[in-house]
Order: sequence, then C-alpha cells, then structure tokens
Amino acid sequence: MGGLRVAREPAAAPLRMPWREAVAVGRGFELLRADVREHLARCQREIGFKACRFHAIFHDEVGVVTRGSEGELVYRWHHLDQIYDALLELGLKPFVELNPMPACLASGDQTMFHYRMNVTPPADFGEWGEFIEAFARHCVTRWGLDEVRSWNFEVWNEPNLSGFWSGTKEEYFQLYASAARALKRVDAQLQVGGPASSKCAWLDDLIAWCESEDVPLDFLSTHLYSQDEFVEFDDRAGSPHEPNAFFIDRLRAAKAEVGDRPLHITEWNSLSCGSSKTVDWTGNPSVDNAYAGAFAARMALELDQDVDTLCWWVASDRFEEGGVPQAPFGSIYGLLTVDGIPKSSYNALQLCARLRGARQSVSGDAAPNGCGLVATRECETVHVVAYHQPFMAAGPAQPWQTTVRIPVDHAEQVVTAIRVRAGAGSAYETWLALGRPQDPSPAQMAVLRAHAVPEHTMTRHQAEQGELALSVTVAPNEVLYLECREPSPAVHKLANPELERWNADMGEQSR
Repeated sequence: MGGLRVAREPAAAPLRMPWREAVAVGRGFELLRADVREHLARCQREIGFKACRFHAIFHDEVGVVTRGSEGELVYRWHHLDQIYDALLELGLKPFVELNPMPACLASGDQTMFHYRMNVTPPADFGEWGEFIEAFARHCVTRWGLDEVRSWNFEVWNEPNLSGFWSGTKEEYFQLYASAARALKRVDAQLQVGGPASSKCAWLDDLIAWCESEDVPLDFLSTHLYSQDEFVEFDDRAGSPHEPNAFFIDRLRAAKAEVGDRPLHITEWNSLSCGSSKTVDWTGNPSVDNAYAGAFAARMALELDQDVDTLCWWVASDRFEEGGVPQAPFGSIYGLLTVDGIPKSSYNALQLCARLRGARQSVSGDAAPNGCGLVATRECETVHVVAYHQPFMAAGPAQPWQTTVRIPVDHAEQVVTAIRVRAGAGSAYETWLALGRPQDPSPAQMAVLRAHAVPEHTMTRHQAEQGELALSVTVAPNEVLYLECREPSPAVHKLANPELERWNADMGEQSR
C-alpha cells in the first residue's frame, strides 16, 4: 500500500517555525511611510512575526548624530524613536542592524543604493564605540531594559562584499569589537552578533577572532539565496550539492559551524535561477511568480529544526534600494506588492502558519525532488501542508501524486483544501497575461486582487477503519493546505416569538 501515512502520535520534535522570528523592510526611513506600516500590519494580522530587520537606521536622513560647534558628537533620536515605536506598536521587536556609517563619523564617502548609505569604516573606532553606547543607552531609557534585552544587535551588513563595506576584514572585526563592547558596557545581557555575511562567509573566522581577543559574541548571522550556487559554481560545475539541495545543505553546514550559538539567517527569499547566465538580483521573476510560494513553503518547513531565524527579505515591495518601484510586479523581494497584493510567497507562509498543534510523524514513499508534506494535530483537527518546488535547472517537472492516510476518530470528515497556484494565490501570471501593464485599470486591479486569493474547496469523506485516505496531487510550483476535521454540529432553530411574528407579517405583506 503506497503513499504517505500520518502517525497518530506526535513526532519527537515540534515545529519551531524559525521563519516567523523576523521579517524585513528595506531601510529604517521606509517605516515612516503609511503604506509600509500598513503592509506590515497585514503581515502581523494574517501571518504573525516577532521582529523586523532593516538597513540604515543610522543613515543621515534619520539624523541620529551630528557634530556640535566644538566638534563634539550631538545626538537627536526623534526619527529613530518614531521608527522603533512604529514597530513596537505592530507587535514587532527591532532586529537592530548597526549601520550605515553616519557622515560625521565616516572615514570616506563611498555609498551604495538609491538612498546612498555610507559603507566606509569610522575615522575613529573609539568614536564609533562612543556612538553605539549612546544609542544603546537611549534605547534602554526610552523602552526599558527588559524590552531592549529581548532585541538582537547585529553589527553591519554583508561586510565580506566590497559594495557593502569598503574596509578590510580586520577593520570589520575592529568595528564589531568596538560595537560589542559598547553594548555590553550598557548591559551585559544585550545580545550582539554578526557578521551578517553573504553566502555564510566569515562565521568560523569571527568565532575564532572573538575567542582570541575576548570579544563578546552571542549569536552568528548570515545570508543566503538559492542562486548563490550558480554564482559560486558556473552552471553547477564542481558543486558538491545534489540538485535542488544547495540552500538546505549550506545552511545546515553553517549551523554545524557555529555550534551551540544561535544562528540567525537575516536575509533569505526565493531568488533562484536555472543557469549562471540567468543570475539576476534586480529583475528576477522568481520572487514574484508561483515558484516563490513553493520555495518559501519548502524551506520554511525543511529547515524548521536547523536555524534559529529565517528572516524573509522583505515584507513589502515598497523597497527603494534601486529607486522607487515603477510597476505592480517589479521583481522586488516583497511578500506584498507595492499595492498590497499578496504574492504566492505570502500565501504560502500564511498556510504554513496554519500548522497548529503537535507535529505528526509522516512515513511512506519517498517524495520526488523538492516535494514534501508536513502534518500537525490540534485536538481532533489535522493540518497538512504539501509543496512541490522544482529545480529550475532540471527543466519541466511532473505533478506529485500520492495518497495520504490520516488516522481519525470519527468516520465522517470535512476536508477543506486551500491551494496556491498560478492564477489562484499567485497573481503575477495574470499580470503577464494582461500584457504587463504599468498602470492597471481599476478593473484590471480587481482581477489581480481576485487572482491573488488561493483556491478554496471543501469535500466530505468517509473514513474506513479509523483511517482517512486522501488522493493528493500537487503540481510544480504549488502549495496545498488541508484541514481535516469532523463536521461541526448543525445549527438548531431556537424559539423566537418576535421573529416568528415578523416573518408572518412579511408573508402577509407579500401576498
């Protein structure tokens, strides 16, 4: 008897859902925009995250530090307070990224992105430490020590890439040490880490350096994208990873590298490609189309036990690294488009959030490459998420068809199915069919919003000998959620004389 069988007893390890630990926006100043806050508010209502990370809290547009007439450092925290207050009001803790270099502290003028954040080392590392200490003391004064102890402070962003850090590796370590010691001068329990590197780099280097120099290091952080495999290995030539395994393999190796320290993946999303020639960081449809949802579901569920945070980069397409977005779908990294339309990635994570209760063991036939199924049980309700994330370099894939057997306590079961697919939970394909309009008409926008809603169906089934057998098909780039439960009691008609008289009067008037 083939297929998959969901066990009645819980699995040894419950779901940890590290992907709910944080979500990102592009930069701090964007949180002063009403639409960005509205997008985050929707994420909180319908998915629920714990923290928010972003670049450039120290950008000069935030105006946290300047110099006085005698050359002394002068602090102004007004905009920073508005930004962090906005997060906390949404139930999100700041995942603090300590960057960029304020102009008054900078050793140079090299910048990056549309909003020109300074990426140079400080002219004086002592002043950098003084500034970080003042920042931390202000946070504690405004929001309280217990609150700020629950935040993570991450030093810089991708210093192993020259575009994000103009200094040397050794200068980054010095930057890290100055910031870490400054934070600990405020309170020994403030959590500090790094290196927030690209492609899981510098993790063991930072650990070794901090140990040798007696520098605090509470956690490690890094970033990874699926298409990094095609950056490192030309069309995968020489890659040690099996097809479609790079992302999972690399993050598991990173966790082994850091040992018992927490590992926070502070940037990830569905950026993928099928060859080294199609690597694209700014115009890649894999963040907009149905593939994004399948990738999001697979990685969120398969890496559940392996890392402490998976912070999706980013929540909203109101994201201005390359300038102001110009189209409804612009191959930007958001879960929601500039108009607040959910992408497949948003819908997939929303379905993963439905996996309430104890995780159940699943056994049976091996799933095809990129496919999988996770089940949980809460009281007598069973929740299932199945996904099919194909490997782009392998060409077209076939649908995954299987039978899922679920132990139940009642013979009659109502099965609610929610499916994310192109045209139902993924509106990008509809936008292509409309001719890629830059300014959709109101009617076209209504179609896009309608096609961003996943497909919903409901069926009744009879279990046999305490087991419900469901035939399941998941096509490539689809995510399927199933809720199995006994029927709810029917509504009973209650005596209501006033309502009965009103109905009788209406009947008389209609004759």
